[in-house]
Amino acid sequence: MATRRFLLGVFLAVLAVQVSPAQMPTPPDAQPGREIIPQISPTTMPESASPHSATDTLTAPATLPTATAFPPGTVCSPWAGGMPAGSACDGPVGANGPLTYELYGITGPSLPVAGGDFVGAIRTGWGVGGGARSLWFNPTGDRAWVLDLGLSYYYNPGRSQRIYDVYTPSPADTQTGNPTAPDALHPYSIRGLYRTSFNFALGRDWYLSGPAFLGAAQGQNWRVGAEVGGRWGTAHVDLIPVEDNTSYLRKHDVYHGVFIDVHGDYEREIGTCIVFAGLRAQWGYNWMDLMPPQDGDLQDVNFLMTFGIRY
Repeated sequence: MATRRFLLGVFLAVLAVQVSPAQMPTPPDAQPGREIIPQISPTTMPESASPHSATDTLTAPATLPTATAFPPGTVCSPWAGGMPAGSACDGPVGANGPLTYELYGITGPSLPVAGGDFVGAIRTGWGVGGGARSLWFNPTGDRAWVLDLGLSYYYNPGRSQRIYDVYTPSPADTQTGNPTAPDALHPYSIRGLYRTSFNFALGRDWYLSGPAFLGAAQGQNWRVGAEVGGRWGTAHVDLIPVEDNTSYLRKHDVYHGVFIDVHGDYEREIGTCIVFAGLRAQWGYNWMDLMPPQDGDLQDVNFLMTFGIRY
């Protein structure tokens, strides 16, 4: 029993020492109930402990972070963030290259070369047009599939020496508006042929100096390509009566056709776009029924100057 009391007393003594707060010595000038705040003299603070020094300078890392290598087809865009700009891009989506688009205009001579009775009756004319092309690039950016949609207008002046018999509507009855007789053949010469059409084509472009989309283009490039497509539109021909050359007869028809072309362009990157200019050679076959009973089909070859901008 005495041993147990002795051990219990030792345990309580050790516990009291652990939980009792440390006692600080009381300064001679301390007053009861007043908080003691330690005083530190400025002269005792070592100079090296100063938070700022007159000789402090701002320093930068020895090298800037570099862009991570991405698979072919990656386009570094400023909107992707990172340093350098665009280095935070996660790479291309899927296994293909970027999809871009371009706007273009065309103009040039149109030569009738074969076909129906228009050949020899019309002269070399002129065409203008324009459209938009959508380009699907491969991952390396040096080839692209193309969808081309556009509008065009062609005019060919006629030759007054060629005479054709063309069905002509008879005068209408002033009371009923019905023809007074069946259509009859009358001689005419051609004053001009006019065609306006909507064009659509699929094609392939090849770039000879490397990638051609924004972000990968190296200043300047050369492009060659080919397209095959069709057209649908309206045409009319102005006919001059041999009996009265002071008037004319206009005949309309909806027409359609097919065409193939080859083209070559020089292009250059300027700021946030690519501008280009080049030449296009185009052959087309057009089905028209403007001068029955004459054959109105026409084959033509167009040599066109091309200019545009790609984004």
